[in-house]
Amino acid sequence: MGRFVAEEIESKNTPHTHPMSIDACIAHAIHNDLDILEALPEIHDLPVEEMETYIEKYVCDVHQKMRQVIVEYGDGFVRSKDAAGLCATCLQQGISLPAHILLRMCQTIVQMSEIDARFILDTEDGKSLYYMKMQVA
Repeated sequence: MGRFVAEEIESKNTPHTHPMSIDACIAHAIHNDLDILEALPEIHDLPVEEMETYIEKYVCDVHQKMRQVIVEYGDGFVRSKDAAGLCATCLQQGISLPAHILLRMCQTIVQMSEIDARFILDTEDGKSLYYMKMQVA
């Protein structure tokens, strides 16, 4: 029993990395690349008290739609590092973002999917902190 506890404590204290999940990759792309003002020009006409809810729903919808498209049609594009193919597939499947924003997001998703990392926390200034294994050549 003591060995099990020691292994459990060690596993909690030793960062284990694994490829980032598709959800984490999409979230990272949304956070870094989605320009809300460009994607949602109608928010300029919304009352301030409605903006947060409107934007939050939009971001959740984009995340869910992108996840569905990637899982159903885009896995091959992610694996082959074909951001343009992934972008074209997303557009074809009805993700209605400006093409240049969607392409940037797809590039980020492809890049992030290659990284072995573990999410640690979001910092106070809104940045995400990850533990990553790297090899120096």
